Amino acid sequence: MLKEALSYLVSLKDNKTYEFHGDVYSDRELHRVAPYVARPSGIEVNGLDSIVKLVRSELSLFENPPLFIRVEGPRRVSVFSALDSDMKRDDLYRAVCDAPDFRAGWREQEAAIIELRSAFIPNEGTGYLLDLLSRICKEDSVSSEDNGVSQTVSARQGISLKNYERLKTRIPLIPYRTFTEVEQPESEFILRLDENGRVGLIEADGGKWKMTAKERICEYFETALKEEIEKAAVVVMM
Repeated sequence: MLKEALSYLVSLKDNKTYEFHGDVYSDRELHRVAPYVARPSGIEVNGLDSIVKLVRSELSLFENPPLFIRVEGPRRVSVFSALDSDMKRDDLYRAVCDAPDFRAGWREQEAAIIELRSAFIPNEGTGYLLDLLSRICKEDSVSSEDNGVSQTVSARQGISLKNYERLKTRIPLIPYRTFTEVEQPESEFILRLDENGRVGLIEADGGKWKMTAKERICEYFETALKEEIEKAAVVVMM
């Protein structure tokens, strides 16, 4: 009895298949045990030049070219391999821009002056804004009239220019918004001033600058990796 019981238990491990109308069915669920494959770990850098150096140094290690460089946005680039025999690909390198990013919205007058001098490339627009902001004064005054019978008090708050002029509402500016290895794209910004003297800058090109930046990043790689691209070992895309 013990021998028969053991034989029965062993038989439970056996996988049985059945064929119906040309299709094969199993009486238990099977899972494929994938073989071990050594795969590279991804690495993150902050510059386009680092991506070029990594690709040039390690391209020969990949048996299944090409490598794909994808410009995901003005501040991010990824590099991944071609599909292998198991229809898998490896995420190899990432470049994330660490240059100061422009923040749309309102800022205090002094903060706007500092930002224009440190986070923008000088052009006609920054010159106009710096001159304008230097001539803005904030008023907070109280005047009183007293005739001995009654007193009238009036208060005045807001901002004013030392000389009256009509403000430009759209200003061309070049903030740092993408990798420093490429030329920063210029775009128009809407200028607003509120009663407290704060400066409002709002992007006014509908995001066109992002496409311009991506095109310039692609051109950078196409120049830096020209030989590898001509050999079909590297593909650059957006």
